[in-house]
Amino acid sequence: MKSSIIIFLACLSLSLNAQIAFEGTGTTVDSLNTANGQNYLVLNPFQKGMAFTEEKGGVATSSDLFTSKEVVIEGMSWQVLVFPDWLGEKGMLSPLGFTPFGVFYSEVTFDKGMYYGEVKFSSNGKVEEVDIPFLRNKAPIQSGCLSKDGRYMILSMESNNTAGVEDLYLVKKKSDGSWDRAKNLGFQLNTEFQEVTPFLAEDNRTLFFATNGRGGQGSFDLFYTVRQDESWRNWSEPVNLGPQVNTSGSETSFAYLDGSEWAYYISSKDSDGYGDIMKVKFKENIAEDTAVVEEPVEEMTVAEVVASEAMIQIVDKKTDEYLSAQLIFDTLILPVPAGVFVLDSSFLKYGEVEIKSEGYLPVRFALEDNLIMGENKIALERVKKGETIALSHVLFHRGTPDLIEDSYEELDLVVEMLNDNPKIKILLKGHTDNTGDPVRNVQLSEARVRAVKEYIISQGISPYRVTGKGYGGNQPIARNETEETRKLNRRVEFEVIED
Repeated sequence: MKSSIIIFLACLSLSLNAQIAFEGTGTTVDSLNTANGQNYLVLNPFQKGMAFTEEKGGVATSSDLFTSKEVVIEGMSWQVLVFPDWLGEKGMLSPLGFTPFGVFYSEVTFDKGMYYGEVKFSSNGKVEEVDIPFLRNKAPIQSGCLSKDGRYMILSMESNNTAGVEDLYLVKKKSDGSWDRAKNLGFQLNTEFQEVTPFLAEDNRTLFFATNGRGGQGSFDLFYTVRQDESWRNWSEPVNLGPQVNTSGSETSFAYLDGSEWAYYISSKDSDGYGDIMKVKFKENIAEDTAVVEEPVEEMTVAEVVASEAMIQIVDKKTDEYLSAQLIFDTLILPVPAGVFVLDSSFLKYGEVEIKSEGYLPVRFALEDNLIMGENKIALERVKKGETIALSHVLFHRGTPDLIEDSYEELDLVVEMLNDNPKIKILLKGHTDNTGDPVRNVQLSEARVRAVKEYIISQGISPYRVTGKGYGGNQPIARNETEETRKLNRRVEFEVIED
């Protein structure tokens, strides 16, 4: 009997723009906000309740994971759990979501120059580790959400195959009750910047998140999108929630309870701390507006789906023009013309692919995590005089010029590009955030540039083709308000100075 899958069409009752509208603008929830600042808000769908972190201005002194209190909101009593943002050796914390029996939360620790992300579950004072195979997070925080039915987690983290910095990942619960490994939600959704604080509505299709990679009103804006099929990698074009919610500050952690008139979120605008909890009223019942009707369309084998719908297009990142390229699978080299082409499912056995096009920086990624049914647009960055390309996966141990092991994969692609283009010369640029001593920051950025240059030269590239300069915190590309945005400013990039 041949294996098969059924594809469903999601028919939404209203257009995306009509689904989500608000009465007036957001207002603060004064009974919850303090001068310390609030962040990473999640709601409890099983009772009137919520959890969030509160900035403590250092390591929290309490040994308890969180404090519990009762708060009146809109005339009703809510049970509120307040996590410290950092609890000593327990690391940096953020709640993920509730079950009827307890609360899931993320914990990120820092050890020997690297961040380590975990998921844990707290119930009746007992804490258990949640086993997610191969979970890897290189960011200092790990936000996320748990679906109401407990079947899905969406995590925001920086792993080995991110589009930029933090991406959104899906973790599914398997039929035996264990959790599958985290899989990237795809580059239709994730940008080269940060996607954080996801919230999955009860239909398990409508996803809200904050990003600084799609423009908008301020630093982070809130968006929503709708899942189009069962792959979890095909999404509608994200829609900005608009100026009634998003401001010139930073908005994150949008969430609501099914059937409620109110949504809650975090905003940094006019906040005493890093953020205040806000509320905004829906014009209509959002639970009814996002109802999904699923209709079976046709039955297809897995091979037929991959062959007919896993279409790939390789484009110039700036112009969006099609590129001809080479796809390299281990020792197999597959030339592809400019345009749209299809990969047969048999190629999945190679695990990963490298994509090269003349005059462009090559990319390498895992096939299973990065290809979806439908169109796959893969953007390459052109290496020509005057262009600057960020090396977003070149990382260092904190406060040192020592490269983290995972950095060498991206540096090897730079070496490969230089070997393929022998006339190109590059200027390496090192940057830090603006915290600490400015002189020390310049010295650190210069030392990191030297470390990158030394590695490139050690791979056979002439030292006359690679120069470098450290700028410290003098050329930020993002605001230095939070750890998430400061991390964007700590970077190494290269400029093509001769081609």
